[in-house]
Amino acid sequence: MQDIADRLSRLPQDLPAMMAFFSRLQVAPRAPAPDFRASAWAWPLAGLLIALIPAALLAMLRGAGVPPFAAAAVALAALAAVTGALHEDGLADTADGFGGGRDRAAKLAIMRDSRLGTYGTLALLFTGLVRVASLAVLVVDPGRGALVLLMVAVVSRALALWHWTEMPPARADGLAAAGGRPDGLSLMIGLATGALAAIPLIIMAFGATLFALALAVLGAFAFNSLCRRQIGGHTGDTLGAAQQVAETLLLVGLSTGWAAALTL
Repeated sequence: MQDIADRLSRLPQDLPAMMAFFSRLQVAPRAPAPDFRASAWAWPLAGLLIALIPAALLAMLRGAGVPPFAAAAVALAALAAVTGALHEDGLADTADGFGGGRDRAAKLAIMRDSRLGTYGTLALLFTGLVRVASLAVLVVDPGRGALVLLMVAVVSRALALWHWTEMPPARADGLAAAGGRPDGLSLMIGLATGALAAIPLIIMAFGATLFALALAVLGAFAFNSLCRRQIGGHTGDTLGAAQQVAETLLLVGLSTGWAAALTL
């Protein structure tokens, strides 16, 4: 318990570090890359703060009568702007590498190339459409829609943190190798944060939330397995891809369960 208390006492340092690293929000003077082993536990919590502006925008747009699909599209565009599309970039690079490389070395080389290819374009197109369409179902009530966006931002990053700790870096160099993997305590606190974030959704829509969580966890297992087979580990790109996969599946699961509940 003392170790947990000591880690949580680092919140004033770790939370700004994670927000600055994973978004365009400069809440503290720019500093070198943080100690990821000790500070990555705050990434899911940083996701909550990162999503505040997009969630507020979503609620205001729906409150003003903007159609659900348009409001969802603007809110998710705002979320990408806040993060600098960091996670979307990781998804695109991962799709290009896994789809276009013949072997592990070729896949890693393609993932390091900043140019956008066909597989990356299709990944961004289809996940973007699915996320917008799913969120549109959930924003009939502005307040509930905003809450969903906030909670999904936390849970998806908790699952991405699990991806981070589950496998070794795929490269001997690069940011992922330099940063290493978060320790077990960071993973435990990060997953607990994600579990706490799911509670409001469970209260609001029990069946839909359980379905969404099951779908996202299964997707995380599948994505981890895919990364092992393709490149033997994780990279900075697969971290972003893991967050996007989890976010997409959470929104799909919630919207599916939500739509089913509304028809009862």
